[in-house]
Amino acid sequence: MKLDKLTKKELLDLAAAKKVAGRSKMSKDELIKALEPFFAEPAPAKDAEELQTRKAEQNVGYTYQEATGQPAKIKRDEYPIPPYYDKDTIAFMPVDPSKEYVYWEISDYTLNQFKSELKLSESRIVLKIFSSIDNYTTEAASVSVEKMGNWYFNIYAPDTILWSEIGLIDSNGAFHPILKSNKVLMPSDKVSDIVDQETWMTIGGNLDKLYELSGVGLKDLNSSVTINTEIAKHISQHMGSSGVLKDK
Repeated sequence: MKLDKLTKKELLDLAAAKKVAGRSKMSKDELIKALEPFFAEPAPAKDAEELQTRKAEQNVGYTYQEATGQPAKIKRDEYPIPPYYDKDTIAFMPVDPSKEYVYWEISDYTLNQFKSELKLSESRIVLKIFSSIDNYTTEAASVSVEKMGNWYFNIYAPDTILWSEIGLIDSNGAFHPILKSNKVLMPSDKVSDIVDQETWMTIGGNLDKLYELSGVGLKDLNSSVTINTEIAKHISQHMGSSGVLKDK
């Protein structure tokens, strides 16, 4: 930039941008001298090492990479789904009237605490499905599982309340529940008994009234084709080209 070609006001603006101290009291020549270091052309680099050093200084705060034939691969942070959460949970979900899905996890703390309290030297984890009919509870299914997982059951139980429980079976075969799922009313396998309350138009008298309101007489109409033709003709006679009813 040729500073000597600028006006003093333009030099003052540049000095303000470069935050030159005492600029307001400087003459034009003094402003040019103060600004020259900011716009001086750098001397040619003596060698490749000096050139690389200058590039590094110019790119402070930025990641600098020499251009190559292949674009640099962007490294993205990966957030893999953990194999487990070590959190007590169990959920029961109906798929249809004859299929159910359950997923669960028992934390290490809870499992060890139950084993210690029950003083179970030998035990296995069991997942059970229970049903309730007229306040009478029965066991519908049972399967040995691990402390975490999921399972599909094929229990035909429409309109029945089902839920799942997971716990420990001791050496005597007694079941000690640890977690209990939500209770679910299984979907029905038949058409709903609820009747639609909407009021629909019926054939017969109501249709005759509609024809009368349209202005078409029914005496000479002996077929549905004739009726439709006459109604269309009557409507077209009372409609303008824009579809707006004409004033009588």
